[in-house]
Amino acid sequence: MCRLILPRGIAVKQFDDSKRVKIPQIFERFTPNRFSGYMQFDFDIDAGIVCFQDGHIVAVMFEHGTTRVCGREALLELFRELQRAAGVIKIYRLESELVPYLVQMCHGLIEARGQLVRFLDAERLLTYLEHEQFDGCIRIYTKTEAALLFYGGGRAAGFFPDGASSLHDNLEVEHSLAREPECRYDLIRTAATDQDAAASLNTMYDINLEKEWLSVWHEFNV
Repeated sequence: MCRLILPRGIAVKQFDDSKRVKIPQIFERFTPNRFSGYMQFDFDIDAGIVCFQDGHIVAVMFEHGTTRVCGREALLELFRELQRAAGVIKIYRLESELVPYLVQMCHGLIEARGQLVRFLDAERLLTYLEHEQFDGCIRIYTKTEAALLFYGGGRAAGFFPDGASSLHDNLEVEHSLAREPECRYDLIRTAATDQDAAASLNTMYDINLEKEWLSVWHEFNV
């Protein structure tokens, strides 16, 4: 079942059966191309996101229901799910400058989840964000579309609508997505300090993808 964790960027490729895909080789292919964007892995219940910037993995997130993990642990959980079940893989291209905002979302703390937008007191929420000097994003979504509104210091920093590849300045409240009756939102606060984020990034750079893949493969096949 497809779950729109992130807005779709510029579609590059889709694999309908992950069992027919050599995962480490795809990851490695992005390096010489300096690929920026993300891969989404959709399973029956679970979903995973792998973000790339200039050919390097900079964030991994894995969701199981309302539980999610990030970093190396998320990568291993994703590899395990790829061993257990077939899924759909979608690849989207983004501008390199947008990717760090997605990293913030992947590592953020969810303060509110699945709230209906039609019941949202927008003025009260904006006052809260400003008072808290909020860093993070608001994720708004339906079953078919998603968008991210990023904030820094309680002020709007940009908008990532569905189908875009870069950050937009247009933050109109009357955006068509928000008018949908079933539209919901999550409030996600940036969790890490700059020092923590840098440490996490270095950890992702140091991961030996083939070694980690083979170690998980041995868990299920030996």
